[in-house]
Amino acid sequence: MRRTPTPALLLAAILTLGTALSGCGLGSEARTTRGAGPGATGSSSQVTPGAPEATPTKADLAYDRLTPQQRVGQLFMFGMTTTGPSEEMYAALVEHQSGNVFLRGQSDEGAAAVRAVTDEIAAATTYAGVRPFVSADQEGGNAQALEGEGFSEMPTALTQGTQERRDLKLDAREWASELRGAGVNVDLAPVGDVVPAEVGAANAPIGFFRRQYGSTPEVVKPAVSAFITGMQKESVATSVKHFPGIGRATGNTDSDATAVDPTVPGDPYLAPFRRAVQAGAAFVMVSSATYPELDADNRACFSPLVLQEMLRGDLGFEGVIISDSFGSAAVAGTPPGERAVRYFRAGGTMLLDTNYLDAAPMSQAVLAEMERDPAFAAIVESDVRLVLAAKERFGLLD
Repeated sequence: MRRTPTPALLLAAILTLGTALSGCGLGSEARTTRGAGPGATGSSSQVTPGAPEATPTKADLAYDRLTPQQRVGQLFMFGMTTTGPSEEMYAALVEHQSGNVFLRGQSDEGAAAVRAVTDEIAAATTYAGVRPFVSADQEGGNAQALEGEGFSEMPTALTQGTQERRDLKLDAREWASELRGAGVNVDLAPVGDVVPAEVGAANAPIGFFRRQYGSTPEVVKPAVSAFITGMQKESVATSVKHFPGIGRATGNTDSDATAVDPTVPGDPYLAPFRRAVQAGAAFVMVSSATYPELDADNRACFSPLVLQEMLRGDLGFEGVIISDSFGSAAVAGTPPGERAVRYFRAGGTMLLDTNYLDAAPMSQAVLAEMERDPAFAAIVESDVRLVLAAKERFGLLD
């Protein structure tokens, strides 16, 4: 049952419990404290007696400036129409003080038109000197959302996978420069999923659209690394997807609630994701499919085993774990507020949802659960600080 959040001062008091509670039990699962990701700076909860107090980072100072509602808003990325959000969409962003935006849908109007939209979005979602992550699906081929003057025509990932690593890195730098000029600072790419040759186009989410770099981990690994390195050299964050892989999935999580993938513990098809972490990917997008050989009881996005043991533990990822769209058929059977709380409890950092109407029930549910459970409030604080550390890394904090 949802409850009305307490006044801001009481909620702020809850939030100041800090990372000391971040290791509290979450039912039968323990939640680990998140790092700040490769190349980022963040707060440390370890204080040596007698040691001088650490100088606050920009992320620390930004956290202190934000209100409780604005802090929670940093954990969400809602979809806004690429060709220009409606007044209703903007109103939802402002009311719930969402801190990040996904450009939803295609645009062939060129970089200048996209920049006009992203400037308006940034003005509506900047709080206390904290600017938004603005993302798009710019993979290439059929999965290139932004086209027209100012944007190169990107080849499919399958073609990119045949390029020399150096050439792909240079191309990725150029594509990133185009995105940055259009006000986009996160590319929801590259795809780390491996589609076996014998599966090919029969794989609905990836293979059918030639979104994979290749049919073996050995081909996909260097392409993933080159794309990430090139993009992030130009200060555009990347999000490798869809951990732990949907290249062999039956069904498509966008339209099918029964999508299943056969990935097993120690699967060689996990190798591209490990390489992405080693390359410094700022984000990893987690799948909404079910993996019976990993966690038969939970979708990957709701699985502490997948998010904490595998991604945080086995792969050593310390950056932002972002969901695949929570506006998809895969999770539609779970009420929006419950989706959000379950996701953050399981180990997610930022929730992506293409449906802006979910902003109200999701943010309200998180605020209410923070009031009810101090351990959950500590999880939220850890997540917010991690997002702010990523924003510091990519120059989004004043």
